[in-house]
Amino acid sequence: MSDSRRGILFVHGADEWYGSDVVLYDTIRALEGSEFHAHVILPDDIESELAPETRLSGRLAAIGVPVTTLPLAVLRRRYMTPRGIWDVARRARSSVDAVLRTIDRNDVALVHSHTSTVLTGARVAAHLGVPHVWHVSEIVEHPRIVRYLLSRMIARSTDRVVAVSEAVRNHLSTTAPAIRGKCEVIFNALDTRPYRAGSTPTARARLDLPGGTVVGMIGRVGTMKGQEVLLAAAPAILRDHPDTTFLLVGGVLNNRTEDMDRLRTLATTLGVASRVRILGFDSDIVAVIAAMDVVVQPSVRPESFGMTVLEAMASGKPVVAAAHGGVLETVRDGETGVLVSPGNASELAGAINRLLSDPALRERMGAAGRARVEAEFGLAAFREGYLRVYRELTGLA
Repeated sequence: MSDSRRGILFVHGADEWYGSDVVLYDTIRALEGSEFHAHVILPDDIESELAPETRLSGRLAAIGVPVTTLPLAVLRRRYMTPRGIWDVARRARSSVDAVLRTIDRNDVALVHSHTSTVLTGARVAAHLGVPHVWHVSEIVEHPRIVRYLLSRMIARSTDRVVAVSEAVRNHLSTTAPAIRGKCEVIFNALDTRPYRAGSTPTARARLDLPGGTVVGMIGRVGTMKGQEVLLAAAPAILRDHPDTTFLLVGGVLNNRTEDMDRLRTLATTLGVASRVRILGFDSDIVAVIAAMDVVVQPSVRPESFGMTVLEAMASGKPVVAAAHGGVLETVRDGETGVLVSPGNASELAGAINRLLSDPALRERMGAAGRARVEAEFGLAAFREGYLRVYRELTGLA
């Protein structure tokens, strides 16, 4: 990181192209033209179906950002037990040593840990004696002991917490009240311009979709995104709108193809398989959303923010979403979409049927959603928020 500007070391727990990866990419792009530059540390244990150039590391390399992959201490779902946390914390020491051997210590002015599950960054910052920012984009509810330990660890180990929503801040501070004094909310943001260019006919031709309406959702399979809830709602929707196609887009964790097979089996069991398209990851989210008439976010557990909701609104699509987590801060019920009870397939079907029966309502909600994203979730405020935090902590404010 030899540069006349001040270096920020970003430590992230994934190397793919899902929500947190996109947000980190946008955060690093926000440094362009500023007094800061980035070096990114990513884990070396990611199994992904994505082509290297479409992953976060490939996209960062394409814009000249140095990226190093190392064995990091990351609290993944399989470690969400007291024993798992202990094992990850024990490995953190060796991961810190690996980072310190890699970087130019004199060129690190600040360490930014991206997502609460990355435990290496805080220790690196303490070792170097530089400020630490912990970006938190998760709501970890269970197991309760994991929630308790993680919140307390964050409270003790950072100078500033950036939460992606009030829901995240409230979640953290309920368990660790000390966090509230050092935590602020910076909403995720979006460059809305590409989403205006999406063409529905072109997108549907690309995906070889039949005629009729398309109800879709985007989310990684096997991560409580709620694909099963949407499939459970499908029979009631098809009774009223038999020409509807359900489009489920998203890959799996750690190449767990059995999770995708499980969804296909469920669709067959429910008698809706002929109207369901289950696809893997697709890097062209603009085109995927353009193909949809209604975008659904039926997460079973609360989303910390929900970038897909923002992308749908930017595309001028109405959203039907589970009413919990950060979605309550992005979707205005009855104005930009419809909020339903989490896990309630009957209520979800009713909301979708209402929108499919009323094209004018879909148009109004889509337009209102696009206007809201452009007014309140643009990249300018996002950029200024992060630069202000970095400047305050490094004495440049």
